[in-house]
Amino acid sequence: MKIAFFSDTYYPQLNGVTISLDNLAKELLKKGHTVYIFAPKIKAFKDKNKNIIRIPSFKVLSSEPEVLIPIPSSYRNYAKAFRLKFDLVHAHGNGAYSLLGYQVARMKQVPFILTFHTFHTKYTHYFLNGKIIKPRMVATALRLFANVCDSIIAPSEKMKKELSLYGVKKNIVIIPNFVDLDYFQKQARGFLHKKFKIPSKDKILLTVGRLGKEKNFQFTVNVLSKIIKKYNYCHLVIVGQGPEKDSLQELVRKYGIEKNVHFANKLDSSYMPSVYADGDIFVFASDSEVHPMVALEAGASGLPMVVVKDSAFSNIVIDGFNGFVCKLQEKIFVEKIEQLLENPKLMKEFGKKSRKIIAENFSPQLITNDLTDHYAKVISVYKSNPKKT
Repeated sequence: MKIAFFSDTYYPQLNGVTISLDNLAKELLKKGHTVYIFAPKIKAFKDKNKNIIRIPSFKVLSSEPEVLIPIPSSYRNYAKAFRLKFDLVHAHGNGAYSLLGYQVARMKQVPFILTFHTFHTKYTHYFLNGKIIKPRMVATALRLFANVCDSIIAPSEKMKKELSLYGVKKNIVIIPNFVDLDYFQKQARGFLHKKFKIPSKDKILLTVGRLGKEKNFQFTVNVLSKIIKKYNYCHLVIVGQGPEKDSLQELVRKYGIEKNVHFANKLDSSYMPSVYADGDIFVFASDSEVHPMVALEAGASGLPMVVVKDSAFSNIVIDGFNGFVCKLQEKIFVEKIEQLLENPKLMKEFGKKSRKIIAENFSPQLITNDLTDHYAKVISVYKSNPKKT
């Protein structure tokens, strides 16, 4: 098959959508399919892959990642979208580039598939502090867009239920994200210890993601501030960047725990296996996730996990098996992390089971096969009745 991906975000922007899209493209290529990726043009960044077509854009929101809108200033790049032959268009991101993909699909008369990766209703505070654009307005826009697509994909049951609440009538197929297990195994320890001059015997709590309000990193800092009263050899490493960094650093200073909290900012994806390999416990308190790539990566890296009770982590973290699933209460998070710190044997056991869960539930080959089977069904239905799909 010849597949066109349209995405509102891609490298060098580093986030769950980018990583999911890149993983998927690589697996499809392994299976002999052709994949074209249409994404925003990023200043001073050059792609090595000729099948990545960059569309000029302008910034409408300085978030992390930036929100970009395509502009029709480069006939050559737009011409590629209309000249190349596709069997289908698969969009990721639900923004302006997805809309462009929809237009291309309709003009080329091929099916249009849309994956919902993000709970956009939880991000309205980025637009004029939520004073103009309200969650219900976003839900209405997403419902209207979803209902004109030929197929809708959700990475988790949580996202599927949310779309149903929006009023999406199209059949929603669940195809989860996946992770390359081999890529996150057999990495040497020491990367974070060396980077932040953390003593080799000290323990590292690791958390990864965009530093936005919805990710709840303040909660994690609060938890660490309580843990180090008893375990002063414990450190928190936060990997990511975003608008909340200054306020998080101020909170760290308020607690006087600067020596135990380390901000790694955004790291190139090639460093992430070494980052996870040097963590002892993965901690994640965000309840705004759809199907978090960072949890999949932490699991593939063999980390025990302490996460918030949320259906986004279903089949990734099983309470009492490879980690702990907790109510969003600091006292409970503290207790569970301390339980692991006091029991190295349990930490090791949970870590092994994390790898097992990822290998069994999120195999790249299995999930990619499910996706290509779905592609074939959508194409078949579209060809039989293109005007009504």
